[in-house]
Amino acid sequence: MLVGELMYESHESYSSCGLGSRGTDLIVSLVRAEGPSKGMYGARITGGGSGGTVAVLGRSDAYPAIRRIVDAYEKQTGYRPCVFSGSSDGASKFGSRIVSI
Repeated sequence: MLVGELMYESHESYSSCGLGSRGTDLIVSLVRAEGPSKGMYGARITGGGSGGTVAVLGRSDAYPAIRRIVDAYEKQTGYRPCVFSGSSDGASKFGSRIVSI
């Protein structure tokens, strides 16, 4: 899936600038190792930078892969990451407007 590959590329670029962290790099590599066959398509650091949050693109039935990722991360680091899942209603809740300039 192209958007997933773009997420990986974006993460690599961010980390190569020195703005990433070992923790986020590890999560992204664990997501990539699970791969599309397990419902995991892409991941990248997000938020303010220098670690903390990783956005992951996956299928709604990929919870077993997420559990394996969380367990592997905890085993390797001693920390259990928090997982927030789902999406907000976004623009569909409020509607959208077309602005012409």
